[in-house]
Amino acid sequence: MWQVPVEIMDVDEWQAEYMLIAENTERRGEAELDPVRKGRQAAFLKDYWDIKNNNNNVVSAGQSGHQKSMRDVANSIGESERTTRRLIKYNGNKR
Repeated sequence: MWQVPVEIMDVDEWQAEYMLIAENTERRGEAELDPVRKGRQAAFLKDYWDIKNNNNNVVSAGQSGHQKSMRDVANSIGESERTTRRLIKYNGNKR
């Protein structure tokens, strides 16, 4: 008989998507390779962490309660900040 460890968590939609992105990145050993998906992930993280577009790159506590910046988004998807901003822009998220 097979036994699989399971952890059931009660999370909202934002937390579930964040956990999915983190799990997929960890499992694959690298960020998403498809630029469209990478742009969607970056846009989601930017919104999730409530990071605003500005020249000073001010950090925000956002949904997670931890201070984050565009540098954190870039690190999460394995790109430079400049490339991350472009991916978000091409993804249609101009928030």
